[in-house]
Amino acid sequence: MRELRTCPVTGVTVLLNDSWPDRARPAPTPSEPCWACSAPGPEIDRRDGLVVVPHPVPALGIEGDERVRVAAHGVRRDAVGAHELIFGAHGSADPRLLAFAAHRIAELRRDPRLRGFSIFRVDAPGRHPIWELLALPTDIAPSNPAPWRDVELENGARVVEANHGAVAIAAWAPRVPFETWVLPTRGGEEFPAGYEEVSALADRVLARMAERLGGPEIVVTVEFGTPWRLVLRPRVEVSLRTEGVGLPGHGVLPERAVGVLRG
Repeated sequence: MRELRTCPVTGVTVLLNDSWPDRARPAPTPSEPCWACSAPGPEIDRRDGLVVVPHPVPALGIEGDERVRVAAHGVRRDAVGAHELIFGAHGSADPRLLAFAAHRIAELRRDPRLRGFSIFRVDAPGRHPIWELLALPTDIAPSNPAPWRDVELENGARVVEANHGAVAIAAWAPRVPFETWVLPTRGGEEFPAGYEEVSALADRVLARMAERLGGPEIVVTVEFGTPWRLVLRPRVEVSLRTEGVGLPGHGVLPERAVGVLRG
């Protein structure tokens, strides 16, 4: 079966072909000492065993001019912003880190140059769970996945698992195979409301995903909106590249992914 699907939330169009044998890419074995345990750098903030430090090689810097400059081929601006790492104990992706990240965003918003925020981490066996927080001088438009979530809940075909406050749903137009969204189910909560239920469910789905896909690295991203969500994207070996046509593409329809991921 071949399909073009457009996500009702992100607007991204994906080319799906279930005859392509995409497979998970095994995570590399950790070969170096844990950086967060051995050399985390100067602390920006600490609370209840949770720590935030500057990224040792930041993608953005606090120095620079936030003004936009129009050039012959488009718009230019300095890479003004902040790049921080947030983590707790080595063996735990402590759900309170999401609330701590929200605290850091509130602090960074005091700088009038910073308007957009991105949060993600890479999960892999034996790796210290570390959230990366980037603060940008440009807005990241929030989305409204609540109507899509409610339709999916009623339909049930792509629901991986649910608890009393959160639901995990296979993305309608998955940008990578097995892309799964974990959302609060109590209404239109802003980040990080309901993080306990969302984190608990995401941890269960992550463990199942890692087990059934052979232990790949999994990128976990916070995407803002009404409500916010955690997006789980395994890193895979894609069998057919589609960059030439400008579309993400792979060979795992979400309905098949659900069959693999359900308990």
